[in-house]
Amino acid sequence: MKIFTHYFSVLLFIFLFSCSDESIMLYHPQEPEPEEPEYYWLLKTVDYPDENPGFSSRSDQTFTYTDDDLMKTIKSSNLKDSTIVIDYLNNKISYSRIIISNETTTYYDSLLVFLNSKKQADYALHVRHTEKITNNGITKNISINDSTTFVYDAAGYMQQLDHYDKTGVASSLNYSEIYTVVDGNITEISTSKDYKFIYSYDDKPHAAPSEYCYEMSRNTFNMATTCWLMANLPFLSEHMGNRSKNNVIQTEIVNTKNSSKYADIKYDYTFDENELVSKIVMSGLTKNDKTFENLITSFSYIQKEKKKE
Repeated sequence: MKIFTHYFSVLLFIFLFSCSDESIMLYHPQEPEPEEPEYYWLLKTVDYPDENPGFSSRSDQTFTYTDDDLMKTIKSSNLKDSTIVIDYLNNKISYSRIIISNETTTYYDSLLVFLNSKKQADYALHVRHTEKITNNGITKNISINDSTTFVYDAAGYMQQLDHYDKTGVASSLNYSEIYTVVDGNITEISTSKDYKFIYSYDDKPHAAPSEYCYEMSRNTFNMATTCWLMANLPFLSEHMGNRSKNNVIQTEIVNTKNSSKYADIKYDYTFDENELVSKIVMSGLTKNDKTFENLITSFSYIQKEKKKE
């Protein structure tokens, strides 16, 4: 009997020892589920409506980016417009393009934007260099040499913009804008061309691509036509101080000389499943009392995965 008891005890010891091995555990800790990737989006295209009831004409645009997500090129759907190439040089950003007018004339356009310590556009120099092939060889001359300065308030919003026909000549000031900001939104822009832009807003977070729509607060400079790029300030929005907090839903343009309404535009936004603005529908009244409706500006995006730290 003692032998049997001893034998049983040995078997029980071996069994218990074996069961302590995790390889035969009946329960295994659950493996952590893989983390869902996080994404962000870069603006890829802006497509303008085919109909234009009197706004400064713009062609569809396509954007490319560097590996660091900085805008690299801006390509227009208009075959006559050359691609704008963007370079970053410490506290400067250059925008350049080449336009071949005909077999004998080529234009070299460049806009050099100087940034302050807060990475805001401080001033911009625009130069157009023209080359012509003649019987006596190639002639070169600077046909445009203008500049723009930017002033910001203490809160970091655009306060004033001044454009000069000739760089370095104070007397050549030909256009100015004064900005009014209320509760984090640009509510008015008064221009030296006797027009005032009045903006009304919704209560939703600002969708930056909307700045490419006609008559938004980054698109008023088209009244000063001497500079090809400054008429499209959305390109520079990252460096033009704080954006408005909310989305513009109405723009009224008033002629301050006679207090007449030049335009009255309403904007209706559509957002996709990622809360990105996918299209904006414009309706309203433009100059010469011309009404319009359902003018659609649409946007597409590049999806990128956030890098894990």
